[in-house]
Amino acid sequence: MKRALLYITMSLACLPSMMAQPTFRTAELERLANVLRIDVSSLPEGYSHPEAEGLRLTVHKTAETIDHLGRQLFSDDVRTHGQTAVLDFLERYFLQLRYPPQTKTANMMTRDDEFHFLKGQLSTIDYLQPTDDFAYSYDQSHYQATWSREGQKLLEVYFPVEYELISGENKIEAENNLMADVQHTSIPTVLNRPRPFDNATYLNKSISNRLYRQDGQLISSQWHPVETVANMMLSLQAAQGYLINITQVSYGFKKTEFNVPLQQWIAFCQDHGCELYFGVQGISNEGEVKALVLAVNELENYNHVLTIRVPAQVIGQQQGTVQARLYPYVPTHNVADMFAPYRKSNPKNISQK
Repeated sequence: MKRALLYITMSLACLPSMMAQPTFRTAELERLANVLRIDVSSLPEGYSHPEAEGLRLTVHKTAETIDHLGRQLFSDDVRTHGQTAVLDFLERYFLQLRYPPQTKTANMMTRDDEFHFLKGQLSTIDYLQPTDDFAYSYDQSHYQATWSREGQKLLEVYFPVEYELISGENKIEAENNLMADVQHTSIPTVLNRPRPFDNATYLNKSISNRLYRQDGQLISSQWHPVETVANMMLSLQAAQGYLINITQVSYGFKKTEFNVPLQQWIAFCQDHGCELYFGVQGISNEGEVKALVLAVNELENYNHVLTIRVPAQVIGQQQGTVQARLYPYVPTHNVADMFAPYRKSNPKNISQK
């Protein structure tokens, strides 16, 4: 009996360490960690800089998941002021070029990914330091990144704006991660975040990010259903009290359904650099509003596309559930063709600000 109790006690003592073993966001991150023989169980939450195989690394762990692993190229100060997705990409991609998959060489990777060295070469990466000056530019189709030291350019690279390349996730991995990403998003306490621009349009004049106000207040009224729905789908403040039931349609017509607060969906989009746009499709005889919502990420060249239905009862009671069908990570160049039927004018009864 004593031996059995001792075994149970030892087993229970092992549970915390077993449960704490981190997972990996992608198979490629797990491959790199295994190649470098990194003890990921000892890594703290957030960013850390372990060393392995003579390289100083950058690793990011959140909620016991490793979602970034690369060569350290940037100081923590640069990272807090830069576009994290681009910085993470460059760190990870340069590590991948050092340790490419068995099926590819570094040269094959850069050729297939259309990744070009304009100044310097692969070996130049070994001489970069986190203290080097770094800058990048973006023209909606390509990024150009440059490292300099004491005014002398060391390395300059040029690569396309493609979500799968920059994120390191293939389409299936990205789609499989989306529900958990939304559910783990925190709703901010400050709801009136500043927006980079107001009254902007996307694709055409009928799809915009405009918020509708009356006497300085966001409209929420059964007498103005379109304006009310536009506000609640675009504004954290106006989304309070609503839920969204999302049916996600993924690769191979796989469907995943989940419910979250509407504020959480909007916060997820904002946290991932997406600007939200709204376009109405129509209003049924029963007062149900049908519309299109686009979450546009220009820096990574994709859209999350939602078609939504909001019953008149939900609008009138200012609470309830929005029904949505989500097509995630649609390449920007595909969006215009997907939703050509939405190219029509909004109803004319829209209130002025």
